[in-house]
Amino acid sequence: MGVLTPKLERLIYVLEWARIEEFADDSWDGIGRPPHVRAWLANAFVAKAVLGITTTVGLVERLTMDKTLRRICGFPPFAKL
Repeated sequence: MGVLTPKLERLIYVLEWARIEEFADDSWDGIGRPPHVRAWLANAFVAKAVLGITTTVGLVERLTMDKTLRRICGFPPFAKL
């Protein structure tokens, strides 16, 4: 999986406790643009708070560089963000 720092371990604990995927609805009625997997996005924004990342641009940059964080949040390893 990669290197797990104490902050990433804490993030895993918070995500396991919150269980966001139970509340994120992935339904799409076929009208408009298809949604991204909302649980992945919700996990990423929880990671932003837990890791102390101040901007969304910083979050995207971190997700682009850190494969471990991408995997923890649920994003496919080689998919475009």
